[in-house]
Amino acid sequence: MQSLRGRWQFAWILAAWAVSRAALVAAAVLAARNFLGDVYLYATWAALLVTGHYPVGDPYWQYPPGAGLLFALSAVIPPDPVNGFIALAVIADAAILALLLYGTRQQRLAPNTWWWGPWMWILGGIALGPIMVARFDLFPTVFAVAAIVFVGRPWLSGIASGLGGLLKVWPVLLLAIIPRRRLLIAVLTAGLTMGIGLAVFAHWAPGSTSFMGEQKDRGLQAESTAALPYLLGGLIGIDPRIVLRFGSFEVTAPGAATIGLAVTLLGLAAMAGIGLLRLLGRLEHVAPGDVGLALVLVSVATSRVFSPQYTIWLVGVAVAAGLDPKSRTRRVTLLLIAMAAVTQVVFPWLYGSLLHNGWWAIAPHALRMVMLWAATASSLAVVVAPHRCDHWPIIRRLVPPR
Repeated sequence: MQSLRGRWQFAWILAAWAVSRAALVAAAVLAARNFLGDVYLYATWAALLVTGHYPVGDPYWQYPPGAGLLFALSAVIPPDPVNGFIALAVIADAAILALLLYGTRQQRLAPNTWWWGPWMWILGGIALGPIMVARFDLFPTVFAVAAIVFVGRPWLSGIASGLGGLLKVWPVLLLAIIPRRRLLIAVLTAGLTMGIGLAVFAHWAPGSTSFMGEQKDRGLQAESTAALPYLLGGLIGIDPRIVLRFGSFEVTAPGAATIGLAVTLLGLAAMAGIGLLRLLGRLEHVAPGDVGLALVLVSVATSRVFSPQYTIWLVGVAVAAGLDPKSRTRRVTLLLIAMAAVTQVVFPWLYGSLLHNGWWAIAPHALRMVMLWAATASSLAVVVAPHRCDHWPIIRRLVPPR
């Protein structure tokens, strides 16, 4: 009976995924003007990359070299690079679902929680909306999820983190989820993977590391958490001075650069602190995925660039973390899915109003920030002070004791 129920559950998951993703693809294509702007840009890069050249000198190019291979691959999938990219995104989405199904089976969860991860990913995709299949960020998320699912095999988790790092640097943070006694294996395999990858990409096309030079001039993006006070100031007549630079809208009001730098340094310090706790063996009793989620949340919450598609990272990592029976962040996952739904409303539908001081846009955007801060604080508490957070009523609601 249990086997038959499991098969029906599996069939329902596949059906729900197929229907929901077909709807997302249709929405992205039908509202191409709103969702596919970045994909059209990817297509121009793909035309160059298939000739064996990275877009050196292009201020919009800010991706590690592995991204170039994916964009080039989209160019050889008919009928064109735009549809090719969407097809690759759907494959990546399916890969995440497969990883979650595999992880669910490996964890041997109680029958009533067997399918939590896959269902949350389906729901998360709906909350994320068409942006999920119309942005590059889904691809590194595949490897981040793999790093968490395969945490019991450090060499495989390290390879996944290394491959993710070749696409977008942040998956390397997930090396810190590996228990200290086996951490060296993961670090070595990740380093070897990235080293081989960088050598291959350098041989394949010149300019593979040019993206590093394009990052240093980035300012405080209007969507970032540190920019919220400037947006709120706009409601009372204080001009945040938002301009278009490097493909994003940045705040250039006095003090913005300093605040952006300070918040970034604060985030780096917090991530370094978590890494130190891992090296000292203080995180051995914390669910590995919870450590990874805290690191990714900190990196996003303190970034000068919080594009709406970064929410894809958060939902994917949170759902994967929740596969572990020891995880305390399942309610945080629900909060992040709710944040994704709010994000879908603000971007792209209210984005113009957000940039022009419309309170009806700034209000949901501020709610989005509050959700992110609550999720970050709760995840950090689980990692840094797991016993003390049981006595903090607000955080305890999001991370109840196991």
